[in-house]
Amino acid sequence: MRPQSLGREVTMNPVFAVVTAAGSGTRLGYDMPKALVELAGETLVERAVRGMQVLPEIVGIVVTAPVEVISDFEKIFEGVPEVCVVPGGTVRQLSVYNGLLEIPNLAKRLGYELTDSTPILIHDAARCLTPKRAISDVINALLDGCKAVLPALPVTDTQKIVDSKSATSSGIEIEKVSGQVDRAQLRAVQTPQGFHWATILEAHEIGAKRLRESGVDATDDGALVEQLGGDVYLTLGSEMSLKITTKLDMIIASELLKRDDLRAEQ
Repeated sequence: MRPQSLGREVTMNPVFAVVTAAGSGTRLGYDMPKALVELAGETLVERAVRGMQVLPEIVGIVVTAPVEVISDFEKIFEGVPEVCVVPGGTVRQLSVYNGLLEIPNLAKRLGYELTDSTPILIHDAARCLTPKRAISDVINALLDGCKAVLPALPVTDTQKIVDSKSATSSGIEIEKVSGQVDRAQLRAVQTPQGFHWATILEAHEIGAKRLRESGVDATDDGALVEQLGGDVYLTLGSEMSLKITTKLDMIIASELLKRDDLRAEQ
């Protein structure tokens, strides 16, 4: 089922989102953008957008797409005024920044006015099974005054620190352990990550300048806020919010879609 125009009434607390969909599908084994790969008959980007559209607070979504196939994405969302497609960048950070720059235009077309505290969500199309509860928690924390909120899960595996890499006499690659991290203090961050408009725009403007000067990009939007000295808070994520990157991830996601009991628990 393709995303459709919802014809919503103007809401008092509008939320806008950027869905990043400019990544390649190489590790999935496809010669196409990952977001256009189908999961149970529907592309990842369609699933991700529909998953956000079910929340009435989310009134506008910007999708970032690979420049060379942007028309394919535009066709998917043709006739859906709440969704617009813009070119992605060479790295994720630039794609998000391109999406953010389009939000004021989208808001104006839809009849909304952005304020410094307008909630903005940044989501990965590859996390297309993220449940409503996980998204709502981020939005509500933003409305409660937090300026940067990330969904996350406790880390369950033991975490080791390594300091050298070598090989055995038979050629097996090995790494030497130098310590262990207390996993109780660790969290695995997911998306959608949420921010106040003024906070994330400033973070990405400075981040873009740093990227041009150093060539180092941030794979996590919350990290850009941290670099400015801003407070970042975590809400409880969901095991359904797995990031589809490999063929194994696709298999797991396909099985999850068959389990109504698991989806309901999230």
